[in-house]
Amino acid sequence: MHKTITNYSELIEIITAEVFSGKTPYLIAISGPPASGKSTLAERLVADLNNAGMESCFCPMDGFHLTNKQLDQQGLHNAKGRIDTFDGIAFAKAIECLADKVSFWWPLYSRQRHDPIPEGTRILGSEKAFVIEGNYVLVPDEPWLSAANTFNLRIFVDVADTILRQRLLGRHKQSGRSEQIALEKIEQVDMPNTQEIRDHRQDVDIIYWVEANV
Repeated sequence: MHKTITNYSELIEIITAEVFSGKTPYLIAISGPPASGKSTLAERLVADLNNAGMESCFCPMDGFHLTNKQLDQQGLHNAKGRIDTFDGIAFAKAIECLADKVSFWWPLYSRQRHDPIPEGTRILGSEKAFVIEGNYVLVPDEPWLSAANTFNLRIFVDVADTILRQRLLGRHKQSGRSEQIALEKIEQVDMPNTQEIRDHRQDVDIIYWVEANV
């Protein structure tokens, strides 16, 4: 049975206690629809954990996007953002490396290049906690399931659809898309993905529901 939380103070109190008393590294997974506030929440958690003396690192799933070249080769460019446009196998292997305290590069996604950067964040292997964030990190199918079985805490973030659409429009326009193209992507890709993410996920420990910026 999951717990629903709408207050950040309550959430960070729970997580700090878990990281302090749990085994290391402690893996926290944050999933939810696109633009629900997952990355904002994840970065805030990492900052607060680090301020509390618990060395932590933000590990977003977006770095495992297939490259634009790969998408073009597979005819998937227009579906970018859908689950089959990510390298789930590489993601699962990276989660295994986190759990095994391996030193390696965690890839990041560049919204300027619109492509992943392989040498994104350096993982030392000595961190006490990792906050793993992404649309599909709690999908109950392989290879995502193998990764999720490693997580110590599962959080699902969600907001109202009206807020999602507003945030998505701003995000797409900021990355250089026209308003018309942005709206088409929202309705054809983002919102169908949103419903799929909500309907098709593992059981979670916490649902974090907000209707404003976290």
